[in-house]
Amino acid sequence: MSWIWSALMPHPPILIPEVGRGRENEAIKTLSGIKNLTMNLKKPDLLFILSPHQPYALGALFVNTANFYHGSFAMFGVPNVKIEAQTSTEDIKALCDYLEKENIKTYTKPFENLIEDQGSMVPLYFLQRAWGDLPKIIIASPIGLTPEKAFEMGESLADFQSDKSLALLASGDLSHRLTKTAPAGYEPEYAPKFEMAVEEALRTNSPAPIYELDARTMERAGECGLRSVMTMLGLSKGNEIKIFSHEWPFGVGYCNALWRV
Repeated sequence: MSWIWSALMPHPPILIPEVGRGRENEAIKTLSGIKNLTMNLKKPDLLFILSPHQPYALGALFVNTANFYHGSFAMFGVPNVKIEAQTSTEDIKALCDYLEKENIKTYTKPFENLIEDQGSMVPLYFLQRAWGDLPKIIIASPIGLTPEKAFEMGESLADFQSDKSLALLASGDLSHRLTKTAPAGYEPEYAPKFEMAVEEALRTNSPAPIYELDARTMERAGECGLRSVMTMLGLSKGNEIKIFSHEWPFGVGYCNALWRV
């Protein structure tokens, strides 16, 4: 078997009801999008997560080689909400070997504790609620790659073969500068332009709208999920991507989208 789906999910901890304590309802479109998205996701044998909150490796894909992952939302005052998941060292090695042959550099190191990785923890919280338990997972960060290289990695991953069913979770928030109350400042000239380009790229399943953005717009948008999006676009190879929701209630762009075989 091989890839069965790829999904883009946002990762603000405030979406977790135990963390948001009611404020999560300010992002009701996003919560509805997550619910509809996860209802359409078949649990794979192996889930490959791209999280921008894993360590940074310049010019490479960082791959977390821990044998076991665990974490909680203790940083947000909720230590009793926990995530635990197994991984597969055999599959990690196979994936890294394959990417290296495809000219995608990898840097590996084990980090068991996901407490600082909201990019993994938040989506896994919702997937665990949908599935009851989690499949084996591999966590990596594409932040060290250029957007172009992240797209190339997605194209390469499309040809990665396994005896397991595979799925890609592209975790990422979009611009963090969409309103005057946004956490990273306000960029009315650049942030909406970036946001609409990403939506158009997903809607048409083409990186062209993103490549058309100038360097200043890319920089001033203040995003963390672009490389996750680019990998998803490369993996899906022009096939239809369905957008379930896209909004920015806290000044940060949250998008739920799905490519399914």
